[in-house]
Amino acid sequence: MKKNKYISTVIIIAVLLLSSIGLWSMYPSIQSHAKEKNYDNSIISYIMYNTRYYNYVIDKSIDNPKDGYLQYFHSSGKLNSYLKQCQGDDIASFQKSEEQLKKEKNIYYYAVDTKTKKVLSNTNDNLKDIEENKNLQKKYQYYYQVTFDSDHQASIQFSSPNMNNHLESYHDFVQPDSYFDQDIELLVYTPKDLTITYAIPYNLVMDASMSNDLDNFYSYSNQIYIYMIPFALLGILVTALTILIIPFSSEKDNKFFSFISEIKFEILSIAWICSLYAIMEALIQIIRITASHEITSFYEAFAIEYMEPYLTPLFNIGMWFIFFTWFAILFYMLKYLFNKGLKNYYMENTCFYWIYVRCKKYIFNILNFDFQDNINKIILKIVIFNFIIIMFILKFFSISGLLILIYSIILFVLLKKKFNEVQNNYQVLLNATQQLSNGRFDYEINEDIGMFNPLKNEFSHIKDGFQKAVNEEVKSQRTKTELISNVSHDLKTPLTSIITYVDLLKNNHLEEQQRIEYIQILERNSLRLKNLIDDLFEVSKANSGDVRLDIVDVDIISMIKQVELEYQDQFIANGLTVRYQYEQDKIICPLDSSKTYRIFENLFVNINKYALENTRVYIHIEDDDEYVKIIFRNISKDEMTFNENEIVERFVQGDKSRNTSGSGLGLAIVKSFTELQGGHLYIQLDGDLFKTIIQFKK
Repeated sequence: MKKNKYISTVIIIAVLLLSSIGLWSMYPSIQSHAKEKNYDNSIISYIMYNTRYYNYVIDKSIDNPKDGYLQYFHSSGKLNSYLKQCQGDDIASFQKSEEQLKKEKNIYYYAVDTKTKKVLSNTNDNLKDIEENKNLQKKYQYYYQVTFDSDHQASIQFSSPNMNNHLESYHDFVQPDSYFDQDIELLVYTPKDLTITYAIPYNLVMDASMSNDLDNFYSYSNQIYIYMIPFALLGILVTALTILIIPFSSEKDNKFFSFISEIKFEILSIAWICSLYAIMEALIQIIRITASHEITSFYEAFAIEYMEPYLTPLFNIGMWFIFFTWFAILFYMLKYLFNKGLKNYYMENTCFYWIYVRCKKYIFNILNFDFQDNINKIILKIVIFNFIIIMFILKFFSISGLLILIYSIILFVLLKKKFNEVQNNYQVLLNATQQLSNGRFDYEINEDIGMFNPLKNEFSHIKDGFQKAVNEEVKSQRTKTELISNVSHDLKTPLTSIITYVDLLKNNHLEEQQRIEYIQILERNSLRLKNLIDDLFEVSKANSGDVRLDIVDVDIISMIKQVELEYQDQFIANGLTVRYQYEQDKIICPLDSSKTYRIFENLFVNINKYALENTRVYIHIEDDDEYVKIIFRNISKDEMTFNENEIVERFVQGDKSRNTSGSGLGLAIVKSFTELQGGHLYIQLDGDLFKTIIQFKK
């Protein structure tokens, strides 16, 4: 099982890792398709972004104003620090663009001042006529013309076909900017009285600057992410199939999945959704900076650019691994829900049900609050009294804070005193318990122990119970000792006799009559020894419970008469007469017939041994709806000096001299077999009257 758990874990990790590596390996193809699909948009973004600033550079170069780029700014008031910062940033951008335009190798322009007719261009081609000049159109793949009127309003006069569908989204690039702060407005005017035609040739000079710019433009597009969606879905599908195919018994032993499954549903759902959102945001940013090569700057900041070939795959594969792991959690939880069952999962793994159960419990406690309980009364009185005092202080006193502080101190002192009293009373009870555990059963709790007074009474009962248990144990030990002694005596007597007469039989000069007599004595003692061992075996089995009962319907009256008939000759020899008293001729009980027969047999044997000769024996059978009671009465021929409870113990005989042939197990067997069948045995002594009562449940 443990091996299977590790195998399933390795398989899941391997699948997630291979899916992540596979998606990373598709980056070049995805970027190539995205770049090809988004090429026009990227080039146009590049043109519009750069020409936005070139407009100011070209206009300034034609007019050559003395205040430079400040001519394009107008404010409604004195500039504060924020607006000065904004103005300074824009001028810095213009100046940077001025330097960039001097090095520009891909964007060509032809500018005309509409008032002075002054021309400024970085090409010999007459770009202002490109819309009609087919030869120029073959040279330049992208072009457009923008005109600024005397009111600084810009409009695009014409553009190449591949730019027509994109220029609308870049309209803001040729519109004035404005900044606001504290009711002061700073306007950034566009040039005026100027027409500029821009064009991009088919053969681009892909220097490092332009490559990075184009990468930035197309990496920001959603196109690269759209191309990744099918591959990501494929990885999710592979993850789902892996989780669903692996046996649930192997997955649930995984410590990670086991921990996840114990989290409450609501908490897990919120955490999963929020975490997935964060993971996707991080993944998008890593994909973006990887595609745009911005990640190189990150490495350079830490002077570890030489690690780029190793760290970039590691970051991307790691993020995809986490991404697929989150979906593995989702599919495992769906599988866990299916195996556990919706009802069981709802009852065991949801906060809602947990709250419902506890609210139900608290409401039940409130509705079933026991106002009769002393502790509840005291606590309720304290709470109500405390509430009234605090409300009274808050309502009628301006210095309520001070009064509440004083009240809290008084309450602390009173509660401290009460808790000390409870602690002292508890210590008294604990000390009494320790005394009891040390065997001091005469120890009494005589002092008042407050709320523990009910336990004081229970302590007395426990003490009496311990005393009784100890007495029973002492009695049991004494019984065991007597048992060993009696068994030794009762086994030794016939065994000694057997050994003696065996030695006598070895005499070759014995007369035949003596030999026969010795053999008869040996036979009697052997039978006595056998009966003793059989009785001991039976009572031991009965007491151990190792007896199989065969319950049938037994006619009590018929069985008693059957046993009496068997011992009738012995009763007649001793002058014993049996008298019956019963109201019905047949009384049926569910009993084991053989065990019940043995009970009555032992009782008749006992009566025959110990009853006074020439007396009557009374057998009274009472029948009611639940029980059958059989009462045997006889007059003892010897004075009964034994205890009526001890007589039913093993090896206890009414004949203390142990001269009879009994084993002392007769009544012990009766008791064991009776109790084994759910009945009860009682012995009552009244002078010389010996009464045995047996009660069976019908």
